[in-house]
Amino acid sequence: MSRVLIWATHLQTDILALTLHLDACEDVELMVVTPDVAAFRAEPIARARPLRAPLLDRDDDATIATARAFAADVVVADNHLPPVGLAPRLFYMWHGLGWKARGKIDLKVFYTRVKRLTGIDPRRPNPRFMAQCYGPPDRDWRIDNWGLAPENCAMIGMSFSDLLLDPPYGRPSLASHYRIDTQTRPTVLLSITWHYGGIFARSGSAGRTLKGLAKEDQVDPAHLVFLERMIETVRARDANLLICLHERKRFDPGFLRALEAVAAPYAFVELRFKDEHPDNLADLMVADVMISNLSSFLTYFYVLRRPAVHILPVARGMKRIERRLMLTKRLGIRLWSRAEAAWMNDPEDVGGAVAENAEEAAQALEMALDDSSIGVAPTGKWLARHVIGMDGHTAARFKQAIDELCAVRI
Repeated sequence: MSRVLIWATHLQTDILALTLHLDACEDVELMVVTPDVAAFRAEPIARARPLRAPLLDRDDDATIATARAFAADVVVADNHLPPVGLAPRLFYMWHGLGWKARGKIDLKVFYTRVKRLTGIDPRRPNPRFMAQCYGPPDRDWRIDNWGLAPENCAMIGMSFSDLLLDPPYGRPSLASHYRIDTQTRPTVLLSITWHYGGIFARSGSAGRTLKGLAKEDQVDPAHLVFLERMIETVRARDANLLICLHERKRFDPGFLRALEAVAAPYAFVELRFKDEHPDNLADLMVADVMISNLSSFLTYFYVLRRPAVHILPVARGMKRIERRLMLTKRLGIRLWSRAEAAWMNDPEDVGGAVAENAEEAAQALEMALDDSSIGVAPTGKWLARHVIGMDGHTAARFKQAIDELCAVRI
């Protein structure tokens, strides 16, 4: 019997799929910690697959003491590392498989915290530490670029693919979960990653005046032009635009107010944040096309073999990129990096169309809405290159790797 503590950044995607699998295993005693428990319990996934394990809110003052008393054999975390003393072993999951590389500051913090949790730097063989890898390119990057010890990199695959291949609910049952009409109109899912402060990683543009917004809320006009062009495109095709973002705290207030002002007049546009609506499996299930500025959320959508449009967040040939980094829950900074150092995977190695501006994105979107079959080949080829074992049993392989880690004497 293994005692496993899940320490989730948000209970969704890969760590959600693993949690649901472990929760059904008779030889696992499970405890789950996640922020925004009340929001999660109100979501379709919580009703379709209710957890047997205790579900604790990460922000509750009593959670740390309860988790310590659980005395787990291993803590499984994705991105957000737990405090010291919850388990003697750490199994680390990536927060999605995408294109963006972690910066030097992020990596330094990661090395330091893993050593603090396990006693050994992850760049050395460590019997208390294991890292999930999606496939050979991902594993090579963690070893060659991050310097992780090869012994501590396990090729497991994408556990969220299990749920995408065999979802616990269908599109019809999600109708009441959205304000937009997801049943009779096609839906375009626009996912905007927070790492560039908006849609494009460009700076120095004069703010655009938008009626009803104060001067300090004016934003790069390229963002607003793009959003308005996407709205025009879906309106012309009698489609929806479902805009999904990370937590509100990660975006500039001015950008959010401008986004809300652009979206508000339209009944076929809906705006969602992951801390308020954590069940993003539902968002993928109702989407016919996805478009994003290279959020790792795209590669989960590939599993459905539907068309995807990839916005290049920086212009080709750009030498430097401005990116955002969250040092703490409330403290974010802006950093400049060399363009070639910003990517883990080539930003043009994608499973579908590439767009550098609003017009190119609109044209690609129109083609995808006209013919959903154009997503099958490019998404399948990308997954074949980057992810192993798309067989519906990835979470079971993950569980086997956890068992093997816990079996090693320390």
